Amino acid sequence: MFLREMAKSVGGIPSLAPMSFGPTVVEATDDVSGPLQDASNRTLVVIQLMGGNDGLDTIVPYGQQQYYTLRPTLGLQTAEILPIDGDVAFNANMSALMSIYKSNQAAIIQGVSYPSPNLSHYEATAIWESGSPDNPLSNGWLGRYLDVARQADSTVTAVNLNDLLPQTLQGVSSSPLSVGNLGAFKLSPLGKISATSQQDDIQTLNQVGLNQTGCIACQEYNTLVGSMMQSGLDALSASSIIQQAASAYTPSVTYPSNDFANRLKLAAAIVTSSMKPRVVYVTLGGFDTHAAQKATQNALLKTLSDGLSAFFNDLSAQGRANDTAIMTFSEFGRRAKENGSNGTDHGTSLPQFLIGGQVSGGLYGTYPSLTNLDPTGNLQFEIDYRQVYASVLEDWLGVNSTNVLGSAWSKVSAFK
Repeated sequence: MFLREMAKSVGGIPSLAPMSFGPTVVEATDDVSGPLQDASNRTLVVIQLMGGNDGLDTIVPYGQQQYYTLRPTLGLQTAEILPIDGDVAFNANMSALMSIYKSNQAAIIQGVSYPSPNLSHYEATAIWESGSPDNPLSNGWLGRYLDVARQADSTVTAVNLNDLLPQTLQGVSSSPLSVGNLGAFKLSPLGKISATSQQDDIQTLNQVGLNQTGCIACQEYNTLVGSMMQSGLDALSASSIIQQAASAYTPSVTYPSNDFANRLKLAAAIVTSSMKPRVVYVTLGGFDTHAAQKATQNALLKTLSDGLSAFFNDLSAQGRANDTAIMTFSEFGRRAKENGSNGTDHGTSLPQFLIGGQVSGGLYGTYPSLTNLDPTGNLQFEIDYRQVYASVLEDWLGVNSTNVLGSAWSKVSAFK
């Protein structure tokens, strides 16, 4: 009876991804010789820009005259940019993020992509999320990181603040907690066996015989039951922590009034809570700007910039800016030449941002040339996105990147 009640309670939780008891496609290597550095108090916040963000109108190559030739309508003029130097500029709607850049706490990694880039939303997203362009996997690069990290520290946690679970966080032996709707993120009672409080539920699970003994034929069943109960225990504990953190948290800054900023405010509450998540994941959609791009992208970039600024300044005031790094990515950039609908079609290279108190700010790499496009009219790439991942894994999360990415990559050393 207890198991049936427990299965119903755990199975209906939106915070739990399906449990996996074996490899999906590829497992992270078992070679965990120890972290390169202690990352126990560090958090990586990933911001996924869904739809393919146009890098050319985000970090603007206004110093290349060809930019205005290719974009007679979309090219941003002097009043619409914030120059970084004589070659590139922020979109003027990103003034809040530029302030962080000026404080030397934001890095702009230019021209990021990979060889023979895929321009399908679905397939390109899988490539970025899996960390494997040649053979996209059904698990993700951060999921494999969690597999590795949990071999050394079973308390390592990831939290997904979106309605859908991204492949990025799916591991072989690990999965994140997902909070699409804070009000729905709580366990249903455990029926007749449940005590009157969630804490009693947790104690009940702790007291159940997870170390069961018996016939050899029962061992696999007992392992399954133990995993199910542990998942329920973890979810109960996490649900309690997140609910309490969200209700008790008082931000040190005023966040913008939109869904993205609200999720970042929740992220701040979770980052500063006793949970100490290693990864927090947030998405911002709407970047597939085939038509009327300027107004749409400008609004999205302002939402992104203002939200990230509030989040970073809040963490700074809470004393957590040095323990938190923020990374953005999108599945691809946009074509260099504008189309006939005042928009842009699917393209290739784009900039990535790294933000944090331990980030070494500045420009990294060279902006792709607009006079040396590939045969399809797209930007050549300068930095492979796995170089960025390798830097995040080794310099921030403290694991050997080869154990996660499957091969060695030179790093973009953007951390202090």
